[in-house]
Amino acid sequence: MNLSGELIAVLTTLCWSLGIFPFTEAAKRIGTAPLNQYRLLLAWIIISIILFFSDDLNIIQLFTTPQPYHYIFLGLSGIIGFSIGDYCSFTSFKLLGPKLGSLYTTFAPGAALIIGYIALNETINFIGIIGILITIGGVIWLTFSKKDAYEASKIGYKRDQKGIIYGVIGALCQGTGLVLSKYGMDFYSEKLPTMHAVWIRLLFAFAGAFIVSILLGKLKSNSKPIFTNEKNNLPFLFLGTLLGPVMGVTLSLLAIQQLEVAVAQTIFALLPLFVLPISLIVYKEKITLQSVFACFIALTGVLMLIWRNRF
Repeated sequence: MNLSGELIAVLTTLCWSLGIFPFTEAAKRIGTAPLNQYRLLLAWIIISIILFFSDDLNIIQLFTTPQPYHYIFLGLSGIIGFSIGDYCSFTSFKLLGPKLGSLYTTFAPGAALIIGYIALNETINFIGIIGILITIGGVIWLTFSKKDAYEASKIGYKRDQKGIIYGVIGALCQGTGLVLSKYGMDFYSEKLPTMHAVWIRLLFAFAGAFIVSILLGKLKSNSKPIFTNEKNNLPFLFLGTLLGPVMGVTLSLLAIQQLEVAVAQTIFALLPLFVLPISLIVYKEKITLQSVFACFIALTGVLMLIWRNRF
């Protein structure tokens, strides 16, 4: 059965939205560093298996097709976007909760636009700037909403300043990682298959996370909760990895093959709206009117960014 590109894009966003919750639970049980380190390794192993059994994307091509510049820019993308960006985002989810934490991800398109303007000479216009400001306004509204903060506090989340900073840094890193991916894949004449690019990004991402843990002397402490399944974290780690970097990434590639990139990004940007009802079901967190309006305001800004050249 052939699914439409729009449906695939919706399924992508649903996978990413659902994946936030097991990752948040795993981070609460064992901390962000062990979670990020081993979910990157697990995702890389799964993608490697997929490539090994794929007829169209033979894994042998991974060692013959990419050029040094592919590894440089995609490697940097993996480290900045996955290793650092996702680490910060998971910490934000852990401290602020999935609802507010997911809203900070709407900063990523704006960050990508600004970095793309600086590094790739991409266009930025007045509509794009207004879109960035509107998105920031929506996030600020929910961040400082006392009623929403009260509802979040009932399930153990608070407006932690550290969580806010991590949320902003995570989105900026993810936006930067997106630009570096585009630079590595498309800037030169010899383009890579997207799945190969994901494989390289994950390779550098998990390698970078492990190197940092070794240099900080935390490899053993980060590994122990994984291998002992401390606080029963493994089911959450596996589920989050399957839903996020494996299924989510794979479906997003299928969606982009069938849709214009702007249309696909528009649907992907709906993630915070998906998180609202899921948070209600999982945590019984009340959906406030402020949270709904804040999400719509932030998403309006994102849509202006994505469609800025068509206004």
